Amino acid sequence: MVDDDEQHHKHRRLATIVAVVLAVGMAVSLVIVTIAIAHAVYAGNLDNGLGENTTQVLIGWGGGIIGVLGAFIGYAFGRADR
Repeated sequence: MVDDDEQHHKHRRLATIVAVVLAVGMAVSLVIVTIAIAHAVYAGNLDNGLGENTTQVLIGWGGGIIGVLGAFIGYAFGRADR
């Protein structure tokens, strides 16, 4: 029985590491896309500046990342209290 519990904890730790790596990767990609868009606007490559659709996509993407990270962190701390 101890082996099954220990194996479950190893899988849980691996899932935690994978979730954090994916979240960091998504956050870094959001930063890169935001910097690229800001640079394009600043350099004058976009005639109208930052459009409504672009702004909505960036806000939605950033909000989604924050929501997923918040849910994961809340779950992780809730499991740690038990």
